[in-house]
Amino acid sequence: MTSLDVFVAGQEYGVKQVQVSPMVLFNVLDHYLRRAAGSTRVIGTLLGRVTGENSVEVVSSFPVPHSESGGEVGVDVVYHKSMFELQKSVEPGEEVVGWYATGDAPDANSVLIHEFYGQTCANPVHLLIDAELFTDMTQLKCFISTAYKIDAQDLRSEFRTVPVHVQATKADKTGLEALFRRTVEPLPESERVEKEVSREENEIENLEASLEALLELLKSIGTQVDSVISGETEGDASVGRYLTESLAGVPTIDVELFEKAYGDSMRDLLMVVYLAKLTKTQLNIAERMLSFDLKL
Repeated sequence: MTSLDVFVAGQEYGVKQVQVSPMVLFNVLDHYLRRAAGSTRVIGTLLGRVTGENSVEVVSSFPVPHSESGGEVGVDVVYHKSMFELQKSVEPGEEVVGWYATGDAPDANSVLIHEFYGQTCANPVHLLIDAELFTDMTQLKCFISTAYKIDAQDLRSEFRTVPVHVQATKADKTGLEALFRRTVEPLPESERVEKEVSREENEIENLEASLEALLELLKSIGTQVDSVISGETEGDASVGRYLTESLAGVPTIDVELFEKAYGDSMRDLLMVVYLAKLTKTQLNIAERMLSFDLKL
């Protein structure tokens, strides 16, 4: 006598929600914009960790080349493994937690791709983003697989949705605030030229704002460290190790050398901007002269 069992991928650690970093969304949308001609969607690997609160935290991602033809799907396994090894050397604590794709709903090919990632991690999650209609964070969908079995034989697999939330860290918030400050309200064409702010000034303002936010964070950390040293606050060994590792990863650079390198880089940037504007102006003049000669 056989029994019909339902095995839900994710039951081993009870996936109840998925938290996604905003940088992952930017990476996916950038991948979609840079997709090859004729591609209808893109896929990639999600990296993160499984927390003790029955949730999956997705902190980074990388694209994976693939091809789809009818009912056949090809994934570049060598590229996937190479990229994961590189990412692992930078962030040892990150593991493969699933994969992403663009589109509005999973299809039969999604099942095949999900099975591939099921060989990489025990319980992969599938993040789906509708890049064509992406206007806010409500277009995100996340799935885990549900396999129906009779004894040890798989019958079919289905996707079951799980709640997904966008969770930004302090570092992400600093970058997002800089992006939001660059957002300009739409203006009529007659006022757009008059109200336009140069890109160079925006870059400097964003850099200044980011440095100010970083300085505030360093002041807050310094206050906490001073409090621990003076005995007012009990120290945490894990926080101390984290600060030590963070400071050890910062390269020691002489102030004068840094200022000189930054100044040289800024001058090179301004020169490139100047040459680009000069080239654009010359092209506009040449175009007007050419149209004038054609009229004559």
